[in-house]
Amino acid sequence: EITLETVNPKGNKESTVRFRDFTMVSPNFPEIKTTEELVRPLYYLMTTREYRRITSIENPDSLRLAFEEFWLSNLRDRNRAREVIELYYSRVEEANRLFTSFREGWSTDMGMIFILFGPPVHVESGIDHEVWYYSYNRMDPRMVMRFDRARVMGDSFPFRHYVLVRQRFYYEIEYATIQEWLSGNVLMRR
Repeated sequence: EITLETVNPKGNKESTVRFRDFTMVSPNFPEIKTTEELVRPLYYLMTTREYRRITSIENPDSLRLAFEEFWLSNLRDRNRAREVIELYYSRVEEANRLFTSFREGWSTDMGMIFILFGPPVHVESGIDHEVWYYSYNRMDPRMVMRFDRARVMGDSFPFRHYVLVRQRFYYEIEYATIQEWLSGNVLMRR
């Protein structure tokens, strides 16, 4: 176990927390600062080919140019691109804060849904599941995301890790949402 002492901005010790940390994270975690850190969450918006190409770039300047080209080629307007990028990465950082377990929060199923769709309107939690509603109409299955707690061997699992129960029609919703991000239309529904 590790003892963590938190210090507020005034330099006063606030609390001591004991926890086990099994997470492999970047030095800037939960923030996203380097180009490499910016590129990794693009996984949700890119095709597999695009993602392999951009992640294979080793030169930092070339990677930065490829990153900028991705956003500008889709959004075609620097101001709109800036707004979309700001929204996207604010959600990535928030997903890191909320959903990190043994993986960075952005790379979990809950993180993916949070990044693409934003915070849910309502959440219901059970012992082994969590349901996110993205509409006040709870009967619309396209606006309901169910996560089940991951099952592992053994008596205990030290992480709050949930897996999206994928419905066939989710892929259509995911595709439409990705298109909203790539066109900038996601800004209209915030």
